[in-house]
Amino acid sequence: MEEKTKYCLCCGENVPWNRITRDGNEELTCIYCGFILDQKPLPAKTAKCIITVDDAAFVNDLLKGMLTNKGLADTVLAAGNGQEFITLFNARLAAHQPVDMVILDLQMPVMDGITAARMMRALEAKYQVAKSPILFFSAQKADEALKKQLGVFTPASYVNKGTSSGMDGLVERVDQLVTHLLNKQRATA
Repeated sequence: MEEKTKYCLCCGENVPWNRITRDGNEELTCIYCGFILDQKPLPAKTAKCIITVDDAAFVNDLLKGMLTNKGLADTVLAAGNGQEFITLFNARLAAHQPVDMVILDLQMPVMDGITAARMMRALEAKYQVAKSPILFFSAQKADEALKKQLGVFTPASYVNKGTSSGMDGLVERVDQLVTHLLNKQRATA
């Protein structure tokens, strides 16, 4: 059974509390002063479909394993370059199958991530569907020029692959960012 009061630092005593949801978190707040007594992130919404796009097959496999093992996506599709991605994305939209998120490498052969993102947004406009969040993914540093380019593709975020040989840190960063983006998408839906 849940306790009916919690200690409030602001009021200096045990107080009744309210449960609210804000910015993808569940918060317990003091009923008198509104001070946050406890906070925890809501579990991420499970995406129906996430597409990963990277020219390194092991990165696509790593992302697919992480997304499915953590229950963040029902379906994870992979493409090896921007052109394969656009073909896959167009086929899904034509079949009225939404894509909840795209994890898109910036530097790939055949078609780079920026060009693919530009074509993706054009297809979303053509099919009159909501914009899917894009998580740009690269070993490239996010300088001002890149940040300006990424701003064109809102909703979009960026994660650096890093340069270490260990992939654990990368998996953790991607997991946190995907969870955040899915929670943010749920809060605005």
